[in-house]
Amino acid sequence: MGTTTRLGCSIATLFAVAAFAQTKPTLLVTFDNDFTGEGRQGAVVGKLVDQPVLTPGKFGQALKSGPDSGYVEYPTAGLFTAQGGTVEMWVCPLDWTPDAREFHVFFEMQAPAKDGWLILYKYFEGVRMLMLTAENVAGPFFSCAFPVPEWKPGDWHHIAGTWSTAGVMCYIDGKPAMKLPAAGALPRSLGETFRIGDHPWHIGRKTSSLVDDVRIYDRPLSPAHITAHAAGDYDTAVPLSPDSAVLRVSLSPDTSQVAATVFTGGADVDDAKVTARVAMVRKGDALPKNAQTVPFVAAQTTCNLAMLSTDPGEYEVVAELLVDSARVCELRKPVVVPELTWKGNRVGLEDKVLPPWTPLTLDGTTLNCWGRQYVFGQSALPVRITSADAELLARPMSLDVAVAGQPVVWTQQSMRAVSQSDTRAEFAGELKGKAGEKEVSFTTRIVAEYDGLVMVDLACADSANLAADKITLDIPVPKDRALYRHRYVPAWAGLVGNLPTGNGVVDKDAFICYAWLGDNDRGLFWMCESDQFWPNAESPNAFETVRTDNDVVLRFNLLASGQTLPADWKYSFGIQATPVKPIPKDWRKWRLTPGRNPTVHILWPTVQKDSLRYYGYPEATDPAAFTQRVAAFHANNTKVVPYLCLSYISAACPEWPYFEKFWAMGGVDSSSADVAAYGVGFASASPLGPDYSDFIVWKTAQFIERYDVDGVYHDNTHPYNSTNTDAGCGYWRGEQRRPTHPILGYRALYRRMYAVTKSLPRETFTMAHMSGKVTIPILAYDDSYLDGEHFRDRVQDHYPDVLPLDSFRAEYMGRQWGILPYFLPEFRGEYAKQVEPTRGLMAILMLHDVSPWPIWCNTEVMNQALAALDEFGYVDAEFLAYFDTVPPATTAMPDVYVSAYKRTDNRALLIVGNTGRADQTGDVRISTQRLGLPLGHVVSWPDKTPVPVSQDTVQLQVPGRGYRMLVVTAQAP
Repeated sequence: MGTTTRLGCSIATLFAVAAFAQTKPTLLVTFDNDFTGEGRQGAVVGKLVDQPVLTPGKFGQALKSGPDSGYVEYPTAGLFTAQGGTVEMWVCPLDWTPDAREFHVFFEMQAPAKDGWLILYKYFEGVRMLMLTAENVAGPFFSCAFPVPEWKPGDWHHIAGTWSTAGVMCYIDGKPAMKLPAAGALPRSLGETFRIGDHPWHIGRKTSSLVDDVRIYDRPLSPAHITAHAAGDYDTAVPLSPDSAVLRVSLSPDTSQVAATVFTGGADVDDAKVTARVAMVRKGDALPKNAQTVPFVAAQTTCNLAMLSTDPGEYEVVAELLVDSARVCELRKPVVVPELTWKGNRVGLEDKVLPPWTPLTLDGTTLNCWGRQYVFGQSALPVRITSADAELLARPMSLDVAVAGQPVVWTQQSMRAVSQSDTRAEFAGELKGKAGEKEVSFTTRIVAEYDGLVMVDLACADSANLAADKITLDIPVPKDRALYRHRYVPAWAGLVGNLPTGNGVVDKDAFICYAWLGDNDRGLFWMCESDQFWPNAESPNAFETVRTDNDVVLRFNLLASGQTLPADWKYSFGIQATPVKPIPKDWRKWRLTPGRNPTVHILWPTVQKDSLRYYGYPEATDPAAFTQRVAAFHANNTKVVPYLCLSYISAACPEWPYFEKFWAMGGVDSSSADVAAYGVGFASASPLGPDYSDFIVWKTAQFIERYDVDGVYHDNTHPYNSTNTDAGCGYWRGEQRRPTHPILGYRALYRRMYAVTKSLPRETFTMAHMSGKVTIPILAYDDSYLDGEHFRDRVQDHYPDVLPLDSFRAEYMGRQWGILPYFLPEFRGEYAKQVEPTRGLMAILMLHDVSPWPIWCNTEVMNQALAALDEFGYVDAEFLAYFDTVPPATTAMPDVYVSAYKRTDNRALLIVGNTGRADQTGDVRISTQRLGLPLGHVVSWPDKTPVPVSQDTVQLQVPGRGYRMLVVTAQAP
């Protein structure tokens, strides 16, 4: 929305009208005598949960809290509101450090019916303390994070969190996490109580903390207050001033309304004394005499104004603050009505098969797309699915239904093709059966597209009267195809790796939006955007993975006994066999700077004039400087791929304030250092928001054409959820607004942008960054994916400590997904400078044929490996993996594996990687059969020292966290 202009009066007048005594807490709990707190109206009695303990603290006694002791709950009424408040306290970790994978929840308020959440806590991943808000415990979540890596057991720290309609803020030892609060939806209501202590949530632990001097306020305190309190000064008074007051503006173009919200900034002034006069004017005009006058509640006020005009141009909202009717200051916020000539454009929407896919073909009810086949026969659901020459269904998909306690026996199924083109086909299916004497009928509407995504709408014409006791959908996968799982969990990292052993239910959860089962070369992906038509969605076994002797079943328990279907019931889900597209043979030519001989530079947003005007937004700050920068990379044969996000947009751009109501998913990143440098948040944007896709694709296409850049880097490629129905997300269940994951919306947006990029008359490269969330329907429409950021603050000097090889194979290789794989190192401090951590990571990457982005590591060590690979000529070589049925070589050395790159000139490069810490010495047996060449000569690489061979075996010393390279040739040179 732009910056706020502040006009103040004289200092003498200001302090005469605005200097009041400091705001008092609504609750103070010292724990000096017991667990009872002091409120403004008297004692506030705490309810003990388990057996909390009083022990010597920072000031007299403190609460000792943890799973081995207990917590205290206090009544919420009269202490704070959902619209504004502050919690602050002193905490001392007794026996834990921030890098431990544990939750430490110091303050939590959860509303009834899950209609709101406020939390001040240490997140289990990384070293961050967060203040979080949500209008629903199912999400989306909005938080402000403060890293606390230096915390040590026995040290006391002051922590605080504030919330208001401006957002949430986290403070550590008196310092705010960022300049402005992180915007987000507040609770719709409050719970009867809130909890104080050190709660572990669902991750078990035995560690504890001390908590002392807890203070609660009914308004967000100012940064000056909290800084003073952390220093032990609770007498500081902060006057209302033009520097502390804040004016925020949001627009509703559909109703031609403007909402103006004014905050006192936590100033120590009674609400009853403060008013604001507010109006919208043309830029530079004075505040009119008929401006609205509005009172303050909880240090803030909001008024709705009619837009002065909807014509493109520059306007302002003006707010005059008064205390006891005396003017204190005037605030102005720019309002821009942007040009809208782009609305309704069709850029990237041509109905055509995009490269490298092939047209969709039908043979009866058998669907063929690149690399995969879906067979329906006369069944309403798929009976066979194949990918990479292997079956992905152990038996037909099935629907298990019971009515009035009796199972439905299906007596008839049918399937027919309704329409077909090169890009899409539609089918209609039906299942008919009986439960006892009751006839039951379900229908399926199936839409398949050329990328292999098959969407299924499952419906029942008489769903309201079905009286079903059970509806379960089974997707059975052959057990030898279901080696790995990769599925959604709310945490940053997904649930990934080997499928748990044993028969029966090996995995279960409440509603999730996607899951994948697969092996090293293929898999089957399932998705569902919403729990709207999943009555059993909140059950802990709504989703199950069930192993039998013959198969592994993805089971979706849609309805259980005692639940009912709505009259309009239609359960929609998607399946997509992977890999989704071929990986080019020469894909390794795409190398990112600062790698040696780079071919791609990711141009990151900075505040420099040769970068982007707003963070991640397709507009140059200085067009001439940006053009010159691009030309310099092109002169060095390096393609320029700028950071241009699709799923987020800068809140500073002219379009955001105007369309925020309809584009906002809810989340705003204000704390990341690169975003914070711009001074404005980076807002999550809905792909379903009216006009958003039209705008961002058009704007990005214009940028690409103007500056001749060579692709796009898409950050934040995750299946985010939202409850904003104005933005095409969420739905109402009774009085509760529930979130949805607009996966198909993101897919359409990414495909549209991919179409623009691939229409260019030059070779292009695109990259999607995500971490722990391989949502393949979306990622299919980028050339490559970058994974690994979620190990930031988790990995120290050895990736296998946090990333097992089975997890690496399942998520990071790209080969079973059909996208080029890139890994983002996350070493920090001294570990990034040391040789062994980076060398060990490079061993893992080469063993799996994954390329690095050589940042946050020892780049020189990365480049040494890349130089050896280049000298061999690995770019277009065939990769032979250690995990293949017949590997290129084997060894009994623990933690040592051997993969290979084979060229057509009868040379092979063996990568002998040691994924452990200890040095190893032993034999490596080379498979001439797998290499397809005789064992004529072996040399160490790149030094080319001959290595003695005894029959098919060589003896090697392999350093811990390291590798050896061997070149095998058919003949001695």
